[in-house]
Amino acid sequence: MESILIVVDKAPYGYEDTFSAFYVSIACLNRGMEADVLLIGDGVYAAIKGQKPGGTVDYPNVGELSYLIFPESKIFVHSSSLERRSIEEGELVEAAEIIDDIQLSQILLSKTKNRAFMRL
Repeated sequence: MESILIVVDKAPYGYEDTFSAFYVSIACLNRGMEADVLLIGDGVYAAIKGQKPGGTVDYPNVGELSYLIFPESKIFVHSSSLERRSIEEGELVEAAEIIDDIQLSQILLSKTKNRAFMRL
């Protein structure tokens, strides 16, 4: 497998999924694999810039993690998911690539055809 798509559909804090997605992507890049991340549903919150996780646990800033894989990997952000949550393009990290439903279908088809798909 030379390429993988990691799908995140949960909010970035309160779950390990988003952190795991970025760390898996980093590990894949270190092995010479292409490893893109798809943020869909509540996962789009991970692409908001200037996050301050706070709380009693010292979580890393998920928005900053995106720069550890960019530009080698792509961070796809589903436009319909953004719209449902009233998130504007200007609120996102620069690494975010907004995709529509057609592009989403094309990406999923290409990755699943090659069995390079991981949902966290």
